[in-house]
This record gives sequence, C-alpha cells and structure tokens, in this order.
Amino acid sequence: MQHLTFIRHPRYAQAFVDYLKSLGLSASIQIRDDGANIFIEQDEELPTALEELQRFLNEPNHERYRQASWLVAEDNAQQAEKLSGVYRGMTFARIMKLSGVVSKTVIVICLVVYILTSQGMDAVARSPFMFFNSFEALLDSGDLWRWITPAFIHFGIFHFLFNMSAWWVFGGMVERTQSSRRLFALFFLCAVVSNLVQFMWTGNGFGGLSGVVYGVLGYLWFYERFSPAPPFRLPKGLMVFMLIALALGFTNIMPMANQAHLSGLLTGCFLGGLFARLDRSGAG
Repeated sequence: MQHLTFIRHPRYAQAFVDYLKSLGLSASIQIRDDGANIFIEQDEELPTALEELQRFLNEPNHERYRQASWLVAEDNAQQAEKLSGVYRGMTFARIMKLSGVVSKTVIVICLVVYILTSQGMDAVARSPFMFFNSFEALLDSGDLWRWITPAFIHFGIFHFLFNMSAWWVFGGMVERTQSSRRLFALFFLCAVVSNLVQFMWTGNGFGGLSGVVYGVLGYLWFYERFSPAPPFRLPKGLMVFMLIALALGFTNIMPMANQAHLSGLLTGCFLGGLFARLDRSGAG
C-alpha cells in the first residue's frame, strides 16, 4: 500500500477516490478530523494515480469527479472495488441521469425521424433526410443538412434499438467523462465522413447511426490506448467483437452499410489518437 496524498476537504477526497475506483484503481480513503488520507493498494498503480492526482489538483471541481460518486456507491464498498469500467453495473435510471444533452438530442431526433418515416419505410417521408442523389447535387446543392441527416434514418425496430443503445452507452461515455462539445465534434465528423464514403460506394440508399457508433468506439479505443490516464475503460473483448461484426458485414452473412462502418471506425480512431495527444499536450 502506498500513501498517495492528503486532502483537507473530505468530500473532495471522497469524490477523487470514487473517480480513481471508476478507473479500476485500488484506491482507499482514511477520514480524519482535519481531512482525509488517500492510499493506493497496488504499487504498480501508483504512477497512474499520481497523474490523476495532478489533474484533480488542477481542476478539483470538474464534473467527472461528482459523476464518479454517482457511479461508485459510497455504501457498497465491495461493488466499488470490482468496478473497472465507466458503465459496469449501472442501472437504466442511472444511465438516464448521466446522459448529456448531445446524447439525448441525437436519440430524440432519431426517434422523431423513425416515426415520421414509418420505421424508414416511407420513401417520400424519408427523402428530405437522405444523402445527395448525385455528385452534381453534392457539389451544387445548398441542402447542407444532407451531410449528416442520413444518420437519423433507421430501417426497422432492431436497427433503431441497436444503434440507440450503442450510442447512448458509448456516446454518453464520451460526453460524461469529457464534454458535450467533444461528443458533438465526433458525431459531426464521423457522420460526414461515413455518409460520404458510403455514398461513393453504393449511392444514397442508406441510413443509420451505426457509422457514427463505430466512430465513437474507434475514438474510445484509440484515446484509451494513447492517453496515459484515460477517463474511461472499454470492457475487455468489446473491440474484438465489434471488429468481427465489421468483418462479417463484408460477407453475405450480415449485409449492411459496410463502408460507412469502416470509414466511421477509422475516422474515430484517428480522432481518438489526435485528441489524446492534444489533451496530453494541454495538460503538460
């Protein structure tokens, strides 16, 4: 066990310990009359804890520490010790509470479009949301919304529910631990790139948020990989599963908007590595 620091305000200390636990670190707290001692149980975790301590001292009022206290129940130490991912063990109500404005807004828009287009089956109703129908229209048209609106179209209940669930969890992970602006930038760039690439391969007969979802997963994957102290942890094996699903899409087993998925994933990976580098430079 290593002593990490002493914090005079016990409530701040508890929030910081809860945040360390949400990252999977073996942190513990000792409350005293004049403050609180914080310890790290595993010696090999000390360098990461020290980096997080410096970040906490620079911005102790950041929302990530208050939200970590919602994730790690103070009256359930056993559950807190086992918590190693941002959303592990969360209830539906807690996900609702932690979801930010961008996460919710995208879901509401998708729901409205889903209803207006009769589950994506009404060609006339979905026409205003479709991508440009030709390269000439892409270059000359003033319908700039078409660059992103195909992401709001879904075909059938399974398509809709799967994408909304994935967006809610993984998009919410970005928004909760980083910012709404970061998630909006991810949504916009991944939607534009994945829609354009899919159009170049198959024309404009496509729709869905899955290109953006793959982009968000790629972002989380590479940000966690290249950041020395990422504020989130993806469940083990998740990316392997998603890459297998991506590969199956290029077969006749699971036909889907494969180019949108792949280009979204690559865009997200690039942005994850880029923002990890930028955030590290800014922290330094």
